[in-house]
Amino acid sequence: MGVGKTTVGTKLSRKLGHYFIDSDREIEDRERKTIPEIFTQNGEEYFRSVEEKIIEEITLRDEEIVLSIGGGGFMSKKTREILKEKAITIWLDAPIHEILRRVGNKNNRPLLQNKNKRLVLEELAEKRYPTYAEADLKFETTNSSREVLIDKIISKIKELQK
Repeated sequence: MGVGKTTVGTKLSRKLGHYFIDSDREIEDRERKTIPEIFTQNGEEYFRSVEEKIIEEITLRDEEIVLSIGGGGFMSKKTREILKEKAITIWLDAPIHEILRRVGNKNNRPLLQNKNKRLVLEELAEKRYPTYAEADLKFETTNSSREVLIDKIISKIKELQK
């Protein structure tokens, strides 16, 4: 969270001429609830099951898509397998202090609600980063402009497609 998935994904999709889809927005549309409402009313396990199904549906479409998925989405083994078969996966990363700066004052992050945000982010990083490392590509999102980052991503995608 807070690494720029939506911003980078939107700009990347425009530059590639692809559709942009944010899995969280798709979930909210389908459930007719916000992510925090889903977590509160149905729990994280329910959210993750809906997320897995929606990501699978999107990935199997016969369209050129840039898909942004939430940090927990890639933790699903089934989701990773589908993405590895059908897509190039990209891990966008940022230091925890930068993520805190970006999302620390927002109340739309269920995993950070009423908790020590730094501690939660550190625990998530320890738990998730080994799995995120399975992505095909990794980019740091704080050291360059979005335009430079997009160009780097496109260059690396082209290398992988050769």
